Amino acid sequence: MTRPYAIALCFGFIAAFLMGANSVIVRYLTGDLHGLQIAVFRLWIACFVIFVMLKLSGRRLNLFRLDRFTLLASTGFTLNYITFHIGLEHTSATNAMVLENTAPFFVLLFLVIAGVERVRWFDVLATCLALAGVYLTVRHDFDAGAGESLIGDFWELGAGISWAIFIVGSARAVKQTRSTMDRMEVLLKILLPSAAVLSPSLLFYPLEASATDAFLLVLLGVLSTAFGYYLWYEAMATVSTVTAALLAVLSVVFTFAIAYVALGEEMTPDILIGGALIITGVVLPGILNAREQRKASETQPAVGSEAD
Repeated sequence: MTRPYAIALCFGFIAAFLMGANSVIVRYLTGDLHGLQIAVFRLWIACFVIFVMLKLSGRRLNLFRLDRFTLLASTGFTLNYITFHIGLEHTSATNAMVLENTAPFFVLLFLVIAGVERVRWFDVLATCLALAGVYLTVRHDFDAGAGESLIGDFWELGAGISWAIFIVGSARAVKQTRSTMDRMEVLLKILLPSAAVLSPSLLFYPLEASATDAFLLVLLGVLSTAFGYYLWYEAMATVSTVTAALLAVLSVVFTFAIAYVALGEEMTPDILIGGALIITGVVLPGILNAREQRKASETQPAVGSEAD
Protein backbone atom coordinates (compact mmCIF):
# COMPACT_ATOMS: atom_id res chain seq x y z
CA MET A 1 0.00 0.00 0.00
CA THR A 2 1.50 3.33 -1.08
CA ARG A 3 1.89 6.26 1.29
CA PRO A 4 -0.68 8.48 -0.53
CA TYR A 5 -3.18 5.61 -0.43
CA ALA A 6 -2.57 5.05 3.28
CA ILE A 7 -3.10 8.77 3.96
CA ALA A 8 -6.32 8.68 1.94
CA LEU A 9 -7.54 5.73 4.02
CA CYS A 10 -6.75 7.67 7.20
CA PHE A 11 -8.91 10.54 5.91
CA GLY A 12 -11.63 8.01 5.11
CA PHE A 13 -11.48 6.44 8.58
CA ILE A 14 -11.83 9.85 10.24
CA ALA A 15 -14.74 10.65 7.92
CA ALA A 16 -16.38 7.33 8.83
CA PHE A 17 -15.92 8.11 12.53
CA LEU A 18 -17.66 11.47 12.08
CA MET A 19 -20.47 9.81 10.11
CA GLY A 20 -20.83 7.23 12.87
CA ALA A 21 -21.01 9.99 15.49
CA ASN A 22 -23.64 11.62 13.30
CA SER A 23 -25.87 8.53 13.59
CA VAL A 24 -25.63 8.55 17.38
CA ILE A 25 -26.41 12.29 17.63
CA VAL A 26 -29.33 12.00 15.20
CA ARG A 27 -30.75 9.21 17.37
CA TYR A 28 -30.90 11.73 20.22
CA LEU A 29 -32.27 14.57 18.10
CA THR A 30 -35.16 12.56 16.67
CA GLY A 31 -36.78 12.81 20.10
CA ASP A 32 -37.57 16.47 19.30
CA LEU A 33 -37.14 16.82 15.53
CA HIS A 34 -38.15 14.89 12.43
CA GLY A 35 -35.34 13.33 10.46
CA LEU A 36 -35.90 15.59 7.44
CA GLN A 37 -35.74 18.67 9.68
CA ILE A 38 -32.41 17.51 11.01
CA ALA A 39 -31.19 16.89 7.45
CA VAL A 40 -32.19 20.35 6.20
CA PHE A 41 -30.61 22.23 9.10
CA ARG A 42 -27.34 20.30 8.99
CA LEU A 43 -27.10 20.73 5.21
CA TRP A 44 -27.59 24.52 5.36
CA ILE A 45 -25.07 24.81 8.20
CA ALA A 46 -22.56 22.72 6.24
CA CYS A 47 -23.13 24.78 3.08
CA PHE A 48 -22.54 27.99 5.01
CA VAL A 49 -19.30 26.68 6.53
CA ILE A 50 -17.97 25.44 3.18
CA PHE A 51 -18.98 28.68 1.42
CA VAL A 52 -17.15 30.79 4.01
CA MET A 53 -14.01 28.65 3.72
CA LEU A 54 -14.03 28.91 -0.07
CA LYS A 55 -14.52 32.69 0.03
CA LEU A 56 -11.74 33.11 2.60
CA SER A 57 -9.43 31.22 0.25
CA GLY A 58 -10.12 33.89 -2.39
CA ARG A 59 -11.81 31.45 -4.73
CA ARG A 60 -14.29 32.76 -7.29
CA LEU A 61 -17.40 30.60 -7.25
CA ASN A 62 -19.89 29.76 -9.95
CA LEU A 63 -22.41 27.69 -8.03
CA PHE A 64 -24.82 27.37 -10.96
CA ARG A 65 -22.29 25.66 -13.22
CA LEU A 66 -22.88 21.94 -12.69
CA ASP A 67 -21.36 19.18 -14.77
CA ARG A 68 -23.26 15.92 -15.31
CA PHE A 69 -21.46 14.07 -12.52
CA THR A 70 -22.09 16.78 -9.93
CA LEU A 71 -25.73 16.92 -10.98
CA LEU A 72 -25.96 13.12 -10.76
CA ALA A 73 -24.43 13.15 -7.27
CA SER A 74 -26.74 15.90 -6.04
CA THR A 75 -29.79 14.07 -7.41
CA GLY A 76 -28.74 10.83 -5.74
CA PHE A 77 -28.02 12.61 -2.46
CA THR A 78 -31.45 14.29 -2.41
CA LEU A 79 -33.30 11.11 -3.33
CA ASN A 80 -31.41 9.24 -0.62
CA TYR A 81 -32.63 11.59 2.10
CA ILE A 82 -36.21 11.42 0.82
CA THR A 83 -36.40 7.64 0.39
CA PHE A 84 -34.55 6.91 3.63
CA HIS A 85 -36.85 9.02 5.81
CA ILE A 86 -40.05 7.86 4.10
CA GLY A 87 -38.94 4.26 4.51
CA LEU A 88 -38.02 4.82 8.15
CA GLU A 89 -41.65 5.66 8.90
CA HIS A 90 -42.70 2.16 7.77
CA THR A 91 -39.84 -0.10 8.86
CA SER A 92 -37.35 -0.53 11.67
CA ALA A 93 -34.12 1.44 12.05
CA THR A 94 -32.20 -1.84 11.78
CA ASN A 95 -33.78 -2.75 8.44
CA ALA A 96 -33.15 0.81 7.22
CA MET A 97 -29.46 0.66 8.13
CA VAL A 98 -28.86 -2.71 6.47
CA LEU A 99 -30.79 -1.95 3.28
CA GLU A 100 -29.26 1.51 2.80
CA ASN A 101 -25.82 -0.05 3.16
CA THR A 102 -26.46 -2.26 0.15
CA ALA A 103 -25.13 0.78 -1.76
CA PRO A 104 -21.67 -0.78 -2.45
CA PHE A 105 -23.37 -3.62 -4.34
CA PHE A 106 -25.16 -1.12 -6.57
CA VAL A 107 -21.94 0.86 -6.98
CA LEU A 108 -20.32 -2.30 -8.36
CA LEU A 109 -23.30 -2.87 -10.63
CA PHE A 110 -23.31 0.70 -11.97
CA LEU A 111 -19.55 0.66 -12.60
CA VAL A 112 -19.79 -2.61 -14.54
CA ILE A 113 -22.74 -1.38 -16.62
CA ALA A 114 -21.28 2.06 -17.33
CA GLY A 115 -17.72 0.82 -17.77
CA VAL A 116 -16.31 4.06 -16.34
CA GLU A 117 -13.96 2.33 -13.89
CA ARG A 118 -12.32 -1.05 -13.73
CA VAL A 119 -13.87 -3.43 -11.19
CA ARG A 120 -11.36 -6.00 -9.92
CA TRP A 121 -12.04 -9.36 -8.31
CA PHE A 122 -10.91 -8.11 -4.92
CA ASP A 123 -13.37 -5.20 -5.14
CA VAL A 124 -16.15 -7.80 -5.33
CA LEU A 125 -14.60 -9.77 -2.44
CA ALA A 126 -14.23 -6.64 -0.30
CA THR A 127 -17.85 -5.65 -0.96
CA CYS A 128 -19.09 -9.12 0.03
CA LEU A 129 -17.05 -9.01 3.24
CA ALA A 130 -18.35 -5.56 4.16
CA LEU A 131 -22.00 -6.40 3.46
CA ALA A 132 -21.67 -9.63 5.43
CA GLY A 133 -20.20 -7.56 8.26
CA VAL A 134 -23.13 -5.13 8.23
CA TYR A 135 -25.59 -8.03 8.36
CA LEU A 136 -23.74 -9.71 11.23
CA THR A 137 -23.80 -6.58 13.38
CA VAL A 138 -27.60 -6.47 13.41
CA ARG A 139 -28.75 -9.93 12.32
CA HIS A 140 -30.79 -10.57 15.48
CA ASP A 141 -32.94 -7.49 14.82
CA PHE A 142 -32.99 -7.61 11.00
CA ASP A 143 -36.30 -8.81 9.57
CA ALA A 144 -36.69 -7.45 6.04
CA GLY A 145 -40.05 -7.86 4.33
CA ALA A 146 -41.85 -8.92 7.49
CA GLY A 147 -45.46 -7.79 7.95
CA GLU A 148 -46.11 -4.10 7.36
CA SER A 149 -42.42 -3.28 6.94
CA LEU A 150 -42.36 -4.48 3.32
CA ILE A 151 -43.20 -1.06 1.86
CA GLY A 152 -40.67 0.63 4.11
CA ASP A 153 -38.02 -1.91 3.14
CA PHE A 154 -38.57 -1.15 -0.54
CA TRP A 155 -38.09 2.55 0.20
CA GLU A 156 -34.88 1.74 2.08
CA LEU A 157 -33.64 -0.33 -0.84
CA GLY A 158 -34.29 2.77 -2.92
CA ALA A 159 -32.17 4.68 -0.40
CA GLY A 160 -29.34 2.22 -1.05
CA ILE A 161 -29.66 2.67 -4.82
CA SER A 162 -29.79 6.47 -4.61
CA TRP A 163 -26.83 6.50 -2.20
CA ALA A 164 -24.90 4.46 -4.79
CA ILE A 165 -25.82 7.04 -7.45
CA PHE A 166 -24.51 9.77 -5.16
CA ILE A 167 -21.24 7.90 -4.58
CA VAL A 168 -20.62 7.16 -8.27
CA GLY A 169 -21.43 10.75 -9.29
CA SER A 170 -19.27 12.16 -6.50
CA ALA A 171 -16.34 9.90 -7.34
CA ARG A 172 -16.40 10.84 -11.03
CA ALA A 173 -16.65 14.55 -10.16
CA VAL A 174 -13.86 14.33 -7.58
CA LYS A 175 -11.54 12.44 -9.97
CA GLN A 176 -11.66 15.50 -12.25
CA THR A 177 -10.43 17.88 -9.52
CA ARG A 178 -6.87 18.98 -8.90
CA SER A 179 -6.89 20.54 -5.44
CA THR A 180 -8.58 20.51 -2.07
CA MET A 181 -10.48 23.69 -2.89
CA ASP A 182 -11.74 22.09 -6.12
CA ARG A 183 -13.15 19.20 -4.15
CA MET A 184 -14.67 21.50 -1.56
CA GLU A 185 -16.43 23.42 -4.32
CA VAL A 186 -17.77 20.15 -5.77
CA LEU A 187 -19.11 19.25 -2.33
CA LEU A 188 -20.84 22.63 -2.00
CA LYS A 189 -22.43 22.26 -5.44
CA ILE A 190 -23.82 18.88 -4.41
CA LEU A 191 -25.10 19.82 -0.95
CA LEU A 192 -26.59 23.21 -1.82
CA PRO A 193 -29.26 22.03 -4.32
CA SER A 194 -30.17 19.21 -1.94
CA ALA A 195 -30.66 21.66 0.94
CA ALA A 196 -32.85 23.85 -1.27
CA VAL A 197 -35.00 20.95 -2.52
CA LEU A 198 -35.47 19.49 0.97
CA SER A 199 -36.21 22.81 2.71
CA PRO A 200 -40.02 22.75 2.08
CA SER A 201 -40.17 19.68 4.34
CA LEU A 202 -39.71 22.06 7.27
CA LEU A 203 -43.33 23.12 6.76
CA PHE A 204 -44.66 19.58 7.23
CA TYR A 205 -43.57 19.08 10.84
CA PRO A 206 -43.74 21.27 13.99
CA LEU A 207 -40.41 22.74 15.07
CA GLU A 208 -39.72 22.05 18.74
CA ALA A 209 -35.96 22.43 19.08
CA SER A 210 -34.27 23.14 22.40
CA ALA A 211 -30.97 24.96 22.93
CA THR A 212 -29.25 21.58 23.22
CA ASP A 213 -30.80 20.52 19.91
CA ALA A 214 -29.51 23.70 18.25
CA PHE A 215 -25.99 23.04 19.56
CA LEU A 216 -26.07 19.45 18.29
CA LEU A 217 -27.37 20.59 14.90
CA VAL A 218 -24.42 22.96 14.57
CA LEU A 219 -22.12 20.11 15.58
CA LEU A 220 -23.68 17.90 12.91
CA GLY A 221 -23.43 20.58 10.25
CA VAL A 222 -19.84 21.58 10.96
CA LEU A 223 -18.17 18.29 11.92
CA SER A 224 -20.21 15.36 10.59
CA THR A 225 -21.33 17.03 7.35
CA ALA A 226 -18.91 19.77 6.24
CA PHE A 227 -15.71 18.32 7.71
CA GLY A 228 -16.74 14.65 7.44
CA TYR A 229 -17.77 14.81 3.78
CA TYR A 230 -14.71 16.93 2.95
CA LEU A 231 -12.40 14.24 4.37
CA TRP A 232 -14.36 11.55 2.56
CA TYR A 233 -13.94 13.43 -0.72
CA GLU A 234 -10.21 13.79 -0.05
CA ALA A 235 -10.04 10.01 0.33
CA MET A 236 -12.24 9.55 -2.74
CA ALA A 237 -9.71 11.43 -4.86
CA THR A 238 -7.19 8.60 -4.32
CA VAL A 239 -9.06 5.36 -3.62
CA SER A 240 -11.35 3.49 -5.99
CA THR A 241 -15.07 4.23 -6.13
CA VAL A 242 -15.80 0.86 -4.53
CA THR A 243 -13.46 1.57 -1.61
CA ALA A 244 -15.03 5.02 -1.23
CA ALA A 245 -18.42 3.31 -0.90
CA LEU A 246 -17.02 0.87 1.68
CA LEU A 247 -15.60 3.77 3.71
CA ALA A 248 -19.16 5.02 4.11
CA VAL A 249 -20.19 1.55 5.31
CA LEU A 250 -17.36 1.74 7.84
CA SER A 251 -19.43 4.36 9.71
CA VAL A 252 -21.55 1.43 10.97
CA VAL A 253 -18.56 0.19 12.98
CA PHE A 254 -18.03 3.59 14.58
CA THR A 255 -21.76 3.96 15.29
CA PHE A 256 -21.70 0.84 17.45
CA ALA A 257 -18.35 1.76 19.03
CA ILE A 258 -19.53 5.27 19.98
CA ALA A 259 -22.87 3.93 21.25
CA TYR A 260 -20.95 1.42 23.40
CA VAL A 261 -18.69 4.10 24.91
CA ALA A 262 -21.16 6.98 25.18
CA LEU A 263 -24.47 5.19 25.75
CA GLY A 264 -23.36 1.94 27.35
CA GLU A 265 -24.97 -0.22 24.67
CA GLU A 266 -23.99 -3.89 24.47
CA MET A 267 -21.06 -5.00 22.32
CA THR A 268 -21.83 -8.55 21.16
CA PRO A 269 -19.49 -11.05 19.44
CA ASP A 270 -21.53 -10.62 16.23
CA ILE A 271 -20.84 -6.88 16.27
CA LEU A 272 -17.11 -7.45 16.81
CA ILE A 273 -16.89 -10.05 14.01
CA GLY A 274 -19.03 -7.92 11.70
CA GLY A 275 -16.89 -4.86 12.40
CA ALA A 276 -13.73 -6.84 11.63
CA LEU A 277 -15.21 -7.97 8.29
CA ILE A 278 -16.13 -4.39 7.36
CA ILE A 279 -12.65 -3.08 8.21
CA THR A 280 -11.08 -5.95 6.22
CA GLY A 281 -13.25 -5.07 3.25
CA VAL A 282 -12.10 -1.45 3.39
CA VAL A 283 -8.39 -2.19 3.72
CA LEU A 284 -8.11 -5.29 1.50
CA PRO A 285 -8.33 -3.63 -1.97
CA GLY A 286 -5.42 -1.28 -1.24
CA ILE A 287 -3.19 -4.16 -0.11
CA LEU A 288 -4.05 -6.46 -3.01
CA ASN A 289 -3.85 -3.66 -5.59
CA ALA A 290 -0.36 -2.72 -4.36
CA ARG A 291 0.66 -6.37 -4.61
CA GLU A 292 -0.67 -6.57 -8.17
CA GLN A 293 1.22 -3.44 -9.19
CA ARG A 294 4.42 -4.72 -7.59
CA LYS A 295 4.18 -8.04 -9.43
CA ALA A 296 3.46 -6.23 -12.70
CA SER A 297 6.52 -3.99 -12.28
CA GLU A 298 8.72 -7.00 -11.50
CA THR A 299 7.64 -8.83 -14.66
CA GLN A 300 8.23 -5.84 -16.96
CA PRO A 301 11.62 -5.91 -18.75
CA ALA A 302 14.09 -3.25 -17.70
CA VAL A 303 14.14 -0.10 -19.86
CA GLY A 304 16.82 -0.33 -22.51
CA SER A 305 17.29 -4.09 -22.24
CA GLU A 306 17.82 -6.01 -25.44
CA ALA A 307 15.35 -8.56 -26.68
CA ASP A 308 16.52 -12.18 -26.62
